[in-house]
Amino acid sequence: MNKVENRDYYTYCCQVCGFECRKKLIPGNSVPVTQKGDYGNNATPQPTTFADEMYEATTVSFVAASGDDPAYLADSLSLFSEKHFSSGMTIRVATGSETNDGDYTIAEKGVTQSKILLDESLTTESASTAGTVTISWVLHEPNVTTGCPLCGSLNSK
Repeated sequence: MNKVENRDYYTYCCQVCGFECRKKLIPGNSVPVTQKGDYGNNATPQPTTFADEMYEATTVSFVAASGDDPAYLADSLSLFSEKHFSSGMTIRVATGSETNDGDYTIAEKGVTQSKILLDESLTTESASTAGTVTISWVLHEPNVTTGCPLCGSLNSK
């Protein structure tokens, strides 16, 4: 004969909202076990960020913003639109000179064959000074987690 355990053997209460979560599968019940974790008071894990290389060339120069004209990258080979850059995309730029290294957001309607307009500013730099320029798309791996079924907290153990 199976021994029946007390309910607290199978469950615990979320420390954030008090909801009853499952630490072990309750026999005869299809409610899944709640994933536990500790991500601090806000219970939101930081997404993993990575960069997917899209273009590398020695023909990219940088032009600083001037008056109403935004900062932009220029490519003498005119290959930006072929590389599938698009408005709103966050790109990571790495140069041989390290002058304009960083993350930038492509401006609305900011991609042509030879230019990428940016929302941020940068320093004017020729292609020969910049050296090899690598432009990558910055991606965030989504947080696919489960936690407290009521509040979503992983800070519930």
